[in-house]
This record gives sequence, structure tokens and C-alpha cells, in this order.
Amino acid sequence: MDLKAVVFDLDGTLIGAPKPFAQLKDELADMLRERGIPENLIGDLTPMYESLLKIAKETGIPFEELHALQIGLEVARIKKSYPFEGARELLEFLKERGIRLALMTRSSREAAITALKTHGLLDYFEVVSAREDVPPEDLKPNPGQLMRILDSLRLLPSKVLVVGDHGYDILPAMKLGTLSALITGHSEGRMTFDVESEPTFRVENLTALRELIERLLSTYVVVPAYNEEKTLGGVIDDLTRYFRMEEIVVVNDGSRDRTREIARSKGVHVLTHLINRGLGGALGTGMAYALRRGARLIITFDADGQHLVEDAIRVMAPVAEGRADFAIGSRLKGDTSQMPFLKKFGNFVLDSITAIFARKFVSDSQSGLRCFNRECASKIRITCDRYAVSSEFIIEASKAGCRIVEVPIKAVYTEYSMKKGTNVLEGVKIAINLLFDKLR
Repeated sequence: MDLKAVVFDLDGTLIGAPKPFAQLKDELADMLRERGIPENLIGDLTPMYESLLKIAKETGIPFEELHALQIGLEVARIKKSYPFEGARELLEFLKERGIRLALMTRSSREAAITALKTHGLLDYFEVVSAREDVPPEDLKPNPGQLMRILDSLRLLPSKVLVVGDHGYDILPAMKLGTLSALITGHSEGRMTFDVESEPTFRVENLTALRELIERLLSTYVVVPAYNEEKTLGGVIDDLTRYFRMEEIVVVNDGSRDRTREIARSKGVHVLTHLINRGLGGALGTGMAYALRRGARLIITFDADGQHLVEDAIRVMAPVAEGRADFAIGSRLKGDTSQMPFLKKFGNFVLDSITAIFARKFVSDSQSGLRCFNRECASKIRITCDRYAVSSEFIIEASKAGCRIVEVPIKAVYTEYSMKKGTNVLEGVKIAINLLFDKLR
């Protein structure tokens, strides 16, 4: 993937501290009571910074005076903090890969800098954005704080991964369209309330995050293409939002139009068959090339424009996280409103036939959007040159013991893409091919 920067949260993500935030709130509340602030104004101090802004406005007490109380408590707490296991190793790994680093925290600048200096982490970060550095309305979970970081780094959102331990860290990423990873196993430093969010990836800890990023940085996209001059350019443009050009492998399967020229003009890697070998032949060539290049993850993506690149990210997530070996994008589990009845029926028939040989039912066996890890892809023996390869993938992966999952996706059907793929006649051919091939 074309990952150029990682934006980290601090407390609960990179560092933890023995004192929980609930205790910090109690201590701050006691200080406010000592100053005669009414209980109804203090409330539960969730979140603390915004609560102090409200109290200052209601009472006329200078905000700086109230904020100083919070900063003092934060700094005292942070002096007893510790980096989570794998933090330094992860930052060093990212630095060696040339990935830029930034910090986005709701902590005060004094507390953040104290923590980074104490643990020798300050020099890793190009940008440190603390709560005093932005107007209150920009502070996460609002997107303004992250937007300022992206502007400072001069990077597009799709080139950035945001890492945090709370929904407050993920919501700005969702709003701006960056990738995101939620750390789920850190309890120290986590805020005392939850918010709903949908991170791109979920990992247990920083060691698992490093493994995730290693896989992401070694991901190849295989695009089989036969006479796709009308759509291929747009498909490649979409893919390059997230993937490096050298990671995109277009297999020109004996095309008679400008498919090869268009792919080469985009700067991606192009493999050409002198004659048309079919979908299976093209995917076999592309996957073999990706494996030789050391791919950790391999995505297959149709050239006719019926897949969304955002769905490709969703399909790769369970494999990138290590929860699955093979993920299939299922149009039948997603939005089927644009899917014609005949395609639904034909898919069901082919799904049933595939299930007989694979001993596993997959709701959309003919989907062209898939993701394999290296181990699973290496175990698959492709013998079907044409559309039967879609079923063959599932049969081979199942027999090899690969963990297979389905991920809901949306297919974009146009008049052009409707002419592509399988139809009733192709379905009969697939069934016959599978029967003869797998009973040999």
C-alpha cells in the first residue's frame, strides 16, 4: 500500500499510566469544589477539557486558571507513565521504511512533550498536535485537528493511517477518509466512555499493529484485463489512491484493443499474454508474479469497473489483521439492489455446485474481489483457465485448510459491466469444467 504517514494517539495507544482517567476526573472535581464551583456545573467532567471551557463561561473564572489544574494533574500522572510493549520498535520500523510520523492527542502540550521526552520518543515525530494547538471546535473527535496535520504533512487522506485506542481517534479518520487502526487490548490510558466508530482495521496491541503494517506494505493487486480499454484507466486511477503503482499488476490477457497501452501509460506493471488464456490463466500469471515479488497479501480486482476500491480495503482487512487466510467480497451479502435476478439465480446455482466440491458454502463464489495471504495463495493450484477459476479458488483453499471469510461489498453494475462475467451458458461450462477437472 502507498502508506506515507502514520498519525498516532498518545495516551492509551503508545503509553499507559497507573492512574486511570476516572481518578484524574475525581481529583479535578475535588479541586473545583474547593473553589466553590457548584456541583451541577461540575457534572461528570466528560470530557474534561470541554467541561472546563463551559465552567469558565458560566462562572466567569478565567479558563487558564481552571485549565492549569488539569495540566498539573496530567503532568504528574504522565511522569509515572510507561511505553507499551513494542512502541519503540514500531516507531523505529516505520522510520526505517521512510514513513512519516505525527502525534494527535487530547492531552496538554506540556504533558505530551513530557511523556515523549521521558520515554525517548520525541524525535520520531515530525508533527505533535496537542489540545492547545487547535481551537476547541477542531479537537478530536472533530476532524479539524487531523486536517491540520494532513495539511502540515501535505498528504492526501488515503495515504495516511490513524492509530488510536478509542472512537475519538477513529471518528476524525472516518470523516476525512484516512485509513485507521483501533488498538483493542490496551486498558491503561483509555478514556472512561465509549463512542461508536468503524475503524478500517482492529489489532490487539502494537506488536500486532506492526505485523498488520508489514502486510499492508507488501500488498499486490492483480487486475486481469481482456479488451478493457473503456474502463481500465479509471480502475487504475482508483487503485492508486491507496496502492503504489509498482504494486498494481495488470495482466493483459491477449487484448486486441488499447488495454496494454493504457495500463503502461499509468505506470503500473503490465504482464502480457500473446493469446487470450481466460480469467484463470490471467489470475494465475498475476498471482505467480506477485508471489515471486514477495507479496504478503494479494488482492484480485476486476478491470470492468464493477468494484469499489473502498470495498477492496474492507475485503483485505480480515486477512491483513491475521484473522483469515482468504477473504471473498460477497455481493450477495451487501447491497444487491442493482444485481439482476438472473445473476442472483445463476450465482446461487454455481455457489451450490462449488460447495459440493469445496464442502463449504460461499454466498458469492463468482466474485472477482478477493484477498489471499501469501501462505494460502501458495497452496492454490490453478488448473482452470477460464471462469471456473473462481470456484477453483474456493475448492483449493478449502482443501488446503485456509480460513475463508466473506465480506459484504457493493457491485457497481453498468451497461458495460453487465456484458462481462458469467451468464447462464458460462455457468453450464463452469459446472462441466469443475466436474471433469475435480473428478480426474
